[in-house]
Amino acid sequence: MAKKNLGKFLALTAISTAVAAGVSYFLKYRSFHAELDEDFHDFEGDEDSFDGTLPHEGEAARRNYVPLGEKKEENPQTEGAQAVKEALSQAGETAKEEAHKAAETVKEAGETVKEQVCDAAAQIKETAQHIASTTIEEDTSAE
Repeated sequence: MAKKNLGKFLALTAISTAVAAGVSYFLKYRSFHAELDEDFHDFEGDEDSFDGTLPHEGEAARRNYVPLGEKKEENPQTEGAQAVKEALSQAGETAKEEAHKAAETVKEAGETVKEQVCDAAAQIKETAQHIASTTIEEDTSAE
C-alpha cells in the first residue's frame, strides 16, 4: 500500500509541477507582450510632428573627426624598418652602378682582346706569307 501511495504522490507532484510551469510561462508571456506594446505605443503619434529632417543633422557639422593615416605615431621598430629599407635601396643602387661599370670594363677588355687577336692573326698571316714566299724562292733557286 505504501508503494501505491508513493506512486500517487509522485504523479500528483509531476502534475502540479507541470501546471505551475504552464501558469508561470503564460504570465511571463503576457507581461512580455504588455511591455512590448508599451514600447511601441511610446512612438505612436510621432509621425505627425515629423518635418522631414533628422534630429541629429545639425550635430554632424559640429563633430570632430579623427584623420586616418595622416599622423601616425611611429615606433622605433617602424623607424628601424624604414632605415633598413632605405639602406637596402641605396645598396641596390650602388650594386647596380658597380655592375654597370664592371660590364663596361669587360666590354672594353673584350674589344682590346679582339684587337690583339686580330693583330696577332695579321702578323701570323704575314709571317706565313713570308715563309711561303721564302720557301717558294728557295725551291726555285734549287732547281
